Amino acid sequence: MTGKTHMAVGVGAATIMLPSNDIKSILGGTALAVIGSLIVDIDTHKSKGFIFLKNLLGCAIILIILGLLVKFKFNINIFNYITQNKELTKLFPALGILLILIVLGTKAPHRSFTHSIIGFILFTIPIYMMTGELFKWFAIGYIAHILADMLNKKEIKILYPMKKGIALHLCSADGKVDKFLFIISVGIIILKYLSYINSIVNWH
Repeated sequence: MTGKTHMAVGVGAATIMLPSNDIKSILGGTALAVIGSLIVDIDTHKSKGFIFLKNLLGCAIILIILGLLVKFKFNINIFNYITQNKELTKLFPALGILLILIVLGTKAPHRSFTHSIIGFILFTIPIYMMTGELFKWFAIGYIAHILADMLNKKEIKILYPMKKGIALHLCSADGKVDKFLFIISVGIIILKYLSYINSIVNWH
């Protein structure tokens, strides 16, 4: 499946399974569903997931450099604020775990660790630590990616580290099924978001 199809399927599945009237939960959940649907493919350097994380790391480095410049130029220590903020420091252990998993994922063979049950569980734990109940959006996006890849002709090692893989041989990447799933998922997302907007307007 292509990256855009994985995103659409992940978000579409999450919006169906997790109805909500809270705009913050919907927007935050949608972002997590996108991340969950993309992070599975960090094991291939051409994927949208890998490129997204690479760009995210680049932005983080730029922010750190800017923080250092502000500290030395204006004597404003942003890093002290971050380390003294209890809400932010709670995120550090989860971010550390997630960073380790991302490194392991980028080093693993394609369709192995990140496409497995154990990979799903391990990646979901730090997301739960950081987001609470919103982790369900991430989890659905992640699972949707794995299920969609099962339709492909290439095996995924869902029981990794066991060598045996699963492939249903029903479609190929960027084929008719891929396009069909993308169109259907986008349609579902549009309808669900219109429903969200309508329910929020009526609630207020």
